[in-house]
Amino acid sequence: MKTSFLEYIRFQKRLIALYLIIMSFITITLYVEPTMSIHFNNLIYIHIVTSCFLIAYLAFDYYIILKQYKSLTSRWSKGLFIREGVEDAKTYEQQLYLDFFQSIYDEHQQQLTTTRQDKKESLEFMTMWVHEIKTPIAISKLLLEQAEGDLDFLSLKEEINRIERSVEQALYFTRTDNFAQDYLITKTELDKLVRSLIKHHAKEFIQLKIKMVLQVKQAVVNTDPKWLSFALSEFISNALKYAGNEGTIEIRSENDGEETRLIIQDDGIGIPQHDISRIFQLGFTGTNGRISRKSTGMGLYIAKKIINKLGHGISVSSKEGEYTRITIHFPKGDDYYSTVI
Repeated sequence: MKTSFLEYIRFQKRLIALYLIIMSFITITLYVEPTMSIHFNNLIYIHIVTSCFLIAYLAFDYYIILKQYKSLTSRWSKGLFIREGVEDAKTYEQQLYLDFFQSIYDEHQQQLTTTRQDKKESLEFMTMWVHEIKTPIAISKLLLEQAEGDLDFLSLKEEINRIERSVEQALYFTRTDNFAQDYLITKTELDKLVRSLIKHHAKEFIQLKIKMVLQVKQAVVNTDPKWLSFALSEFISNALKYAGNEGTIEIRSENDGEETRLIIQDDGIGIPQHDISRIFQLGFTGTNGRISRKSTGMGLYIAKKIINKLGHGISVSSKEGEYTRITIHFPKGDDYYSTVI
């Protein structure tokens, strides 16, 4: 960027033009007015003096601007805030520019922080995912090696299902970064969507001898059925993990003037109160996860992220040893096109 005095003068054309117009008017007035007899040399003297004042003003203004410019560029190169330690603006124009640069800087810092956080979460997720996917692959290989004509197909199928689910989690996790390009909000029949998910998990219900209580009334919500299906599937899978053999999972809906609520509740081991606020954090397995070794801390994190991006709400309540209840809130009358993606 050019910072020479001549370059500065080029941008002061209006001030110099105004000075020339005023001095021309004064010169003509003094020279032609018969009542004012002024010698030509005096006019030249006036012009020289006023020109010196103008040059002095321009030089001083240039010095102030150059000093401020160097201070800004120096602090910017060090990654510091623009306003911090920078002299106050000397003119209204400088004040406007400082405000403008500060807003750009703040926005840049916010985007940088978000990008770093997303990158950190992506790295953490992929690290955990790699470790998670290695376990069922190793078990599957071991089953095949030990089979010798007596292959345990049920165990092998269970491990393959784990691999498939982990791959699906990774796929949805990567897609959430470009969520705006891959979602379509439509009017969706919530009861039909839930029933299709129960059919998908039917074998797990039968295998674990878990009773299903379904009380979902007919309701239409604004959502993306594909993304919502994945999130609800994660909540149902989590309920199946901790409901225990011969337990009960209840899925019901509630409706009032403000919102529609979908509730998924199991009568399993529950969540300790000190863990409830952290169950949606990436990689958090909690007390129950460490005991049962079933939790990876990925599914609930992705599901919550999807629910937020869809513009829905989510709440959790639990009592240790009695129940865990997850509630999805579908507000009515929301403008989903203004949802922050």
